[in-house]
Amino acid sequence: MRINKKCLAVLAAAACVAATAVPALALENEFHGMFRLFSAVNNFNATPITDGFYLPEGQDKKPGTATYIAQRARLMYIAKANDDLKLVTHFEIDSRWGDNSYGSNGTTRNNGGAIGADQVNLETKSVYLDFNIPKTPLNVKLGMQPFDDSFKGVFVGADMAGALASASYGKFNSSIGFFRFNDNGPNLTPKVLPGKQTRDMLVVDEKYAVSKEVKVGGAYYMVNDDRSATNSIFHTLGVNGEAAFGPVTVDGFLIYQFGNLESNPANRQHLSAFAGNVGARAKVGTGTARTEFLYVSGEGNPGSRGTSNAFQSIDDEHGFYNGNMQLLFRDAYSMTIDNAVVYTSNNLDRGVIAGFVGYDMPFTSKLSGSANAGFAAVAKDTGFAGHRKSNYLGTELNAQADYKLYDNLTATLRGAYVILGDYYEGVAANGQDPQNPYMASFMMNYSF
Repeated sequence: MRINKKCLAVLAAAACVAATAVPALALENEFHGMFRLFSAVNNFNATPITDGFYLPEGQDKKPGTATYIAQRARLMYIAKANDDLKLVTHFEIDSRWGDNSYGSNGTTRNNGGAIGADQVNLETKSVYLDFNIPKTPLNVKLGMQPFDDSFKGVFVGADMAGALASASYGKFNSSIGFFRFNDNGPNLTPKVLPGKQTRDMLVVDEKYAVSKEVKVGGAYYMVNDDRSATNSIFHTLGVNGEAAFGPVTVDGFLIYQFGNLESNPANRQHLSAFAGNVGARAKVGTGTARTEFLYVSGEGNPGSRGTSNAFQSIDDEHGFYNGNMQLLFRDAYSMTIDNAVVYTSNNLDRGVIAGFVGYDMPFTSKLSGSANAGFAAVAKDTGFAGHRKSNYLGTELNAQADYKLYDNLTATLRGAYVILGDYYEGVAANGQDPQNPYMASFMMNYSF
């Protein structure tokens, strides 16, 4: 009889454990990720780079050849409770072969590729809650999350902490959000309370499908920078659109910026800047032809006028990748080494005028390729490192071939060459012209 009671007690306890474990057992686990190996031979990264910009001023006209190999792994885990609720986490591990090991460079990102490895190197890209509000069309994302502007990345595109609410209803899609870029207070000496010296962004975005072929939208971003004794507030207001005309699709945007730039109390400026773009793609033969044009305003006399026409992009947390450039503009495949002739759309307050053409060609089910050409010039010569013969930065020609070894493993061979413009005439050491930049690269991309 005692044995039966003990058995019943054990069964009851097991039933309780099973009942409490049901929610955990019902959790759906998703794993995604990628691995990329990037190797390059070039004379571009052999030249000293300042904050990502190619600056050959005063350097040897022939910087020599540099070779490097970098690797990146991204790991995403999604804990999905149901179709309306999930937690998204995303991590990254980067290194360049031979950089350092055994913590010789401290606990920092983008390293650990030297012999022995054993470096602490795990970056957190995203950790956010993604859920739908019951009985409403509203979706909410809370936490560190990826965000891209509605203007092809010329303003901001990065992981950032904040809250974004979106809703789709009828032909409309609306978003409103708040993001905090910086909170400097606790890092100051003496310390300031958290939340006292911050840089924040407010987002309002609206899209409307006029028809199946025509879509229009508008977005407003307000950046409030309260990290210094004075407060800078500027506004970015723009419209965008896309329309299909048979085999041709045309898209673009127009942005205007206004507000006050007061980070330098000695020279407080009013902002009046703009940017515009138009692009098109069309089926031509068995491939697709592409073209893009970009204009970003610059300021010819930075810091010396009451009004600035320099477009305000968010640090280097953005990039215009639609031109498919590798050296002239930032490379979409760059990793631990990321630099370009035009590294940011602000372009050291000079702005930029650029145009691109390209063609993508699928040769077989496994082999495809693309060829691209692009040019760039500064919108305003700011006198940076001396006035130049012209504003023309240069022309890039590049090509790429992709071969699918498996459905999720692709080998890529690329080459790029930049013919420098007169903007760089005589800027190298001893008044010489710098050598034209080039790069040959090979990649292995695995995704799952």
